[in-house]
Amino acid sequence: MINMGITTHGMCRTSIYGIWCNMINRCENPNVPNFKNYGDRGIKVCERWRNSFEAFYADVGNKPEGMSLDRWPDKNGDYEPTNWRWATTQEQRINSRPKSYGLCNQRWFYGHGPSGEMIIENNQSHVARIFKLNRTSISTCLCGKCAYHKGWRFQWIPKQKGETR
Repeated sequence: MINMGITTHGMCRTSIYGIWCNMINRCENPNVPNFKNYGDRGIKVCERWRNSFEAFYADVGNKPEGMSLDRWPDKNGDYEPTNWRWATTQEQRINSRPKSYGLCNQRWFYGHGPSGEMIIENNQSHVARIFKLNRTSISTCLCGKCAYHKGWRFQWIPKQKGETR
C-alpha cells in the first residue's frame, strides 16, 4: 500500500500522480482487482520509482493525451526506467498477453502459408501481426466465407469426441 501522507511536490491531484499510485497498487495491493495480472505474476515497481514520485516523474514526465503507461520492451518485466513507454491503446493491445479462456475453451486453428509454412495457433491477432495479414480476413477464412487470404489458408482444428470448447 502506498503511504499517502504529506507530499511536498504539490502534484497529488494530477493524473500523473494517479498513474504512479495505480502502478504501485496493482503490483503490491492484493485487494486491487488488477493485482492478479501484475503483483501475482511477480511484476514489481523498481525501488527508484517505488520510493519517490519525484523520481518517477523525472523519468516519465507528463502523460501525453490519449496515451497510457506501458511496460516495454519487456511486457513481462518490471516497471523501471529501462522498461516503459507512453503507448496508444492499440500499442497496449499489441503488447498485451493473449486472452485465455482455459485450455478447454480455446479455439485452435491451422494456417497453411503460400511458401509451405504451417502453423497451429489460437490467436488470430498474433498470426496477423507476425505474417502481416488482416485479422478480419483470417476470421472470414475460418468461417468459410473465403478460401484464401494473401495465399494463406486457415481452418479450425476439429474438436475431439467429448471435448468441450
